[in-house]
Amino acid sequence: MKKIRIGGHLFAQPKKLLRLEADVNYTHIYYKDGRYVYVATTLGKLESRLKEHGFYRVDRGTVVNVDSIKSYRKVGSCLKAKLSNDLEVNVSKRRVKAFLELSSALAS
Repeated sequence: MKKIRIGGHLFAQPKKLLRLEADVNYTHIYYKDGRYVYVATTLGKLESRLKEHGFYRVDRGTVVNVDSIKSYRKVGSCLKAKLSNDLEVNVSKRRVKAFLELSSALAS
């Protein structure tokens, strides 16, 4: 499996990543196995490297591995996606339509 640069001298296999969260010019990277790293790379740069590997930006500060989404549900006017570690992340209102299209494409 191809590895991508996630920061400095760190490389990772995209399929092992769960989600990424922005922190100004840094990013918190969470692995499926529970590990976590903090890198000096912006979320935007990482998103562009991971987009072709099945990652989707659900809101301004969060990118998730689409393979890690177990389910999603509507709560009021919001959409929440449940990840494989049972964490729920909000999908921003302007990204809901594309998220639902992506989800239905993956289901077929």
